[in-house]
Amino acid sequence: MIQFFVVFHNKLFDKCYDCIPSDILHKYFTFVAVNENIQKEYTQNKYKVINEWELSTYDKSFQELGYNENSVIYHIYANKLHVNYDWIGFFQYDMEFTKELLDQLLQIEEMKESAYFYFFRLNFEGTISTWKYNQEDFIIQHYEEFFKTTFSKNEEYPLYNTYVITNDIYEKIMPWVTQLYEPMNSILTKTDEYQKHPRIHIGAVFERIMGYVIANQGLTSINFNIHHNHAYKNLCY
Repeated sequence: MIQFFVVFHNKLFDKCYDCIPSDILHKYFTFVAVNENIQKEYTQNKYKVINEWELSTYDKSFQELGYNENSVIYHIYANKLHVNYDWIGFFQYDMEFTKELLDQLLQIEEMKESAYFYFFRLNFEGTISTWKYNQEDFIIQHYEEFFKTTFSKNEEYPLYNTYVITNDIYEKIMPWVTQLYEPMNSILTKTDEYQKHPRIHIGAVFERIMGYVIANQGLTSINFNIHHNHAYKNLCY
C-alpha cells in the first residue's frame, strides 16, 4: 500500500487535484494541516484531512521554530502514521497533479525495486551555496558516526521535501534525523541569519539533511514530473 501526505497551512486548491477521482483521492492522499493559528480553507468532504496539532504526539516547537514541511515529516513518524504502508510520499499544497503523474505514482505500489522518486535535485555544492551556516562538516560527521559508513558528496540530493520512499527507508533514516534536531536547533537559533529570518532557515537546513540521507542510501532514483505552481502562495492568507 502507498500513501501520499500533502502539507498545507492555509488553503487547498481543487484545481491541483482535478484529475484525481474522489475514491483515489481518499484512498491514497492524506492532507496534513499545519499551524492552528492560521484559518484553513478547503472544499469540505473532498479531502481526507488531519490536523497536525491534534495528533497524539505533537511538538509545537517545530512550527514555532520554522521547520516547515519537516514538522510533518517528523510527526508522521512520531505518531506511526506510516506503519500500514509500504511506500509513503510527501508533497506540498501548491503542486498540480496530472493524470500521467497519478498513473506513475500509483504504479509505485507494485514496485519491488529499491528506489526513491524525486521532484528536484541538486549536487552537493548546489545544496550548500544557498545557506550560510557552514555546518555541513558537522552534519557529515554526525551521519558517518551514526550509520558507520562514509557520506558521499557525489550524489544528487532531492529537495523541496517532495519525494516518495519506502517505509523501510523512512524508518531507517528518521532515527538519525531526529537525533539532529537538538544539536542543530542549538546551533541555528543562535545565528544572525536565524534572527533575521526565523521561519525560513531551519526548514531549509533540514530540507537538505533529508535530501542528504535519502541520496546516500544507494537507491535507484526516478524523477516524476509535477508542476510546482508558486502562484498559489500569493492566494494564501
